Amino acid sequence: MLKQFIYELKSEPVVTWVTITGTALAIFLIMTVVMMQEVKTAPYSPESHRDRMLHWGSMSITHADWGDGTSNGPMSYWAYQNIIEPLESAETSTAYACMTTTHSAALRDHTPIKVDILPTDHRFFDVFDLQFTAGKPYDQAQFESSQALAVMTESTARQLFGSAGADLIGSEFLIDLAPYRLIGIVKDVSPLADHAYSQLWVPLTATSLLKDTWNDNYMGMLSSTILARDKSDFPAILAELDKIKASVNTQMKAGNGYQYVWRNRPYTTEKDAVGRWANVEPDLKQARRSRLMVYLILLIVPAINLSSMTQSRVKRRMSEIAVRRSYGATRSGILGSLIMENLSMTLIAGLIGFGLSVAFALLLAPSLFNQGMSATSAPTTASLPMLLHWSTLGMALLFCFILNLLCTGVPAWRASRASIVNSL
Repeated sequence: MLKQFIYELKSEPVVTWVTITGTALAIFLIMTVVMMQEVKTAPYSPESHRDRMLHWGSMSITHADWGDGTSNGPMSYWAYQNIIEPLESAETSTAYACMTTTHSAALRDHTPIKVDILPTDHRFFDVFDLQFTAGKPYDQAQFESSQALAVMTESTARQLFGSAGADLIGSEFLIDLAPYRLIGIVKDVSPLADHAYSQLWVPLTATSLLKDTWNDNYMGMLSSTILARDKSDFPAILAELDKIKASVNTQMKAGNGYQYVWRNRPYTTEKDAVGRWANVEPDLKQARRSRLMVYLILLIVPAINLSSMTQSRVKRRMSEIAVRRSYGATRSGILGSLIMENLSMTLIAGLIGFGLSVAFALLLAPSLFNQGMSATSAPTTASLPMLLHWSTLGMALLFCFILNLLCTGVPAWRASRASIVNSL
């Protein structure tokens, strides 16, 4: 592969470099688009088990007096306790605030800082693998006794206390003038991990969120995530949920006329990522078709431009091809060798393009991975573990191979079919 690249570079340096640049740019563009999607669904800490997660971000409810009307929004703790918590086919589940909110935190008689806070239950730390560097999360007893405890990130601890060491465990500080005790410190979490992200986590029972309900306590301000033991357990979990749903709706309808509108919840990580509104079920098939169309456009357009350069290189070698044919080389052999030779250049250019896309994503993460309606106070960040996965590398190689076939296939096929006499 390297020898073929050096040969092409020496014989036609301008065409070779233009081809490499065009291919690298094509791979750069398409892999940037892929990474923008992958960060929403690929596993990385603290959402390392995304492939085993089912998310229930919102609820929909109707009433016998509303006709076709529905009320849509986050769930209540009653809904979590009666629908999700009883699941036996799942490993565990968690309830947490539907979004982070920004508050002030300070030491007594010190200037406050702004922090993003996410109230959660005690199971949150079993579902999401936050990396503790000191202390530990709050447990069930502490959660149920409504203790004012907090887990915070290292950067928040440094801002607040001036350090992030284990000696801070047990320290008191204020959140909106209310005293809290620090019991754990974790590594910083990127806002791209949108279910687990926060700068500071506190027990739901230490806030008013469990009482912030509407529609007779059936709707509230919470979301939930279910963690399966294995993704193959999804059908069993959904089947169990169907029975619970039917039972809950029967009781609600008989009691006061309310019923939930399920919209096929909960959703896998991929389906949840394309969802926008609580009153509409995400169209995963349409989202996949849209992504496929973008990928095809980003592949076909540069392939058309690159094919003319490939054609010129093949024409230069027509006499060589004719000699090989005259000595017994088959058309399929000629076709395969030309495609494989061009693949070497495509792979080298692809590696350059892939490297550029990673560097671009790391440097311009706040602009590239815009969180849209997010109210977080922290800038969006990305790291190599978030961007580099076997699936991402596999897609890069696949796109290189497809691009190679698109820009080389027709010229190579024509060369293999050409008359030996005319070629000589």
